Amino acid sequence: MLGVRLDDELERRLTAVARGQGRSKSDIARDAVRRYVDQHDEALRTEARRQSIAAAASDNPADWSFSEAIEAEDAGWR
Repeated sequence: MLGVRLDDELERRLTAVARGQGRSKSDIARDAVRRYVDQHDEALRTEARRQSIAAAASDNPADWSFSEAIEAEDAGWR
């Protein structure tokens, strides 16, 4: 559950929109929050994907040194 405080003007506008659409204010707020989170969650995934692609395209051996060190350490346990 989430409680949100709105200023009087926004509350009035939300009430008018909800009444005009035959929906509850909670339903409209839920949809707005869902769209906001989806948009920003997608932006984070896009940035992570961009960084992965950039790292994979790099031919710099230093980028792989950590991975190689972990593989060498793991090999000692086998």
